Amino acid sequence: MATSRSDSPASRTPLRHQSRAGEFGDKSVTRKLGKKSLRKEGAKETMESESASDAQRQRSVALALAYGLLFAAVAPLAGYLNLFLQRCGLTDSQIGTVAATMALVGIVAPPLWGYGSDRWHNRRVPIALASLGSALVFLAFFKPSFPSVLLVAVLFAFFNSPLIPLMDALVLEWLADSRERYGSLRAWGSWGFVVMMLVFGLTLKGKGKAQGLLPALASFVLLRWLLFVVAWRLPPNGGHRLSGDGDWHALKSLFADRQWQTFLGISLLSTISNGAFYAFFPLYLNRVGLGDNWQGYFWVIAVLAEIAFMAKLAAPLTQRLGLKGVMLLGILGRMVRYGAYAFPLPFSVLLALQLLHALTFGAAHTASVTWVSLFAPPSARALMQTLYASILMGIGNAIGAQLGGWVSEHWGLRVMFGLAGGLNAIAFVLGWCWLREPIGNIAAPVSAERGEG
Repeated sequence: MATSRSDSPASRTPLRHQSRAGEFGDKSVTRKLGKKSLRKEGAKETMESESASDAQRQRSVALALAYGLLFAAVAPLAGYLNLFLQRCGLTDSQIGTVAATMALVGIVAPPLWGYGSDRWHNRRVPIALASLGSALVFLAFFKPSFPSVLLVAVLFAFFNSPLIPLMDALVLEWLADSRERYGSLRAWGSWGFVVMMLVFGLTLKGKGKAQGLLPALASFVLLRWLLFVVAWRLPPNGGHRLSGDGDWHALKSLFADRQWQTFLGISLLSTISNGAFYAFFPLYLNRVGLGDNWQGYFWVIAVLAEIAFMAKLAAPLTQRLGLKGVMLLGILGRMVRYGAYAFPLPFSVLLALQLLHALTFGAAHTASVTWVSLFAPPSARALMQTLYASILMGIGNAIGAQLGGWVSEHWGLRVMFGLAGGLNAIAFVLGWCWLREPIGNIAAPVSAERGEG
């Protein structure tokens, strides 16, 4: 008799076995679906991570470009603005007054911009507006007379003076715990300065009239317009909102701290000499017989030395000497460099002295910016950077430029530089005796470039 389908061995398999087989099948399917789901989630996380990485990279590029444009525009100011004013008929004393006026405005303007930046939790908009304002106002310098230059100097300084501290505050907050990368971003500013000075060296004539410097000054307007465009690609902020009474209490306590007062006092004394140097060094080079093109080359050598210091020496020297040691090294460099200009010097020595810019700016900047970053309350860092900038670049540069112009007009530039060197000798002794290393370990200065991208 034929066997029916219902009597087959398969049909006689117990139901519990079939149930288990089904369970195993379901589990297998579930595992496969789970693996697919995990793969999808992993792919999604990878895409999100890559997207975040791309966004970070784009922001890094924007910050580097902004630094490059910011300091490229400093080149015509540092090298040629005062020389242009002198050729337009202003005396040394009047040039000192103009420089002092801009520095005095720099006392008030940066803290106002910094407070607004902290209060409204935005750095990008103030940087953009300050860039645009400085470009527009600078155009009025092109037809100077002493009264009009003073008015323009006030408006120009209001927009120009807060740009560097606002950028520093934004970058330091954006980097957060990776502040050692500050140097790799800030170095783009130095390269921007170098490129512009090389351009001036190659294009300007040996010695010329005031009109011959107009292309160099016009480049400032173009560079600030470009910075205005790039500013909108920057991260809007990188830190905390100014929260109110707690932050103001912290700031009051900080300014009552004796070590902070000592640091500010020594920095101020040294910066007075800087005000005189930056106001009159271009005039000094012109009077010893160097042409307009060599002004650019001299600054190129100085800034290349600065870049080398920040890239290779700032971090190990800070770890070895501490912030106090690096700061004293910068003051010592100013004492030697500025004091040397009080004597007749051959061309080779003048050129070699430019290498000390590695200390007079590189070491001093490394110590000061790191010091402020360590002491400042987290939610008021932009305000602190701008306050510090106003105290030094404002009061110090104003006193230095005004006194420098008066001394130069009555006794000559060599006497002025001798006094500048003497001020740094006093600052060095005071710092050696009274300044103490900040409490805590400084793993790396914020302005030391280690090469991380």
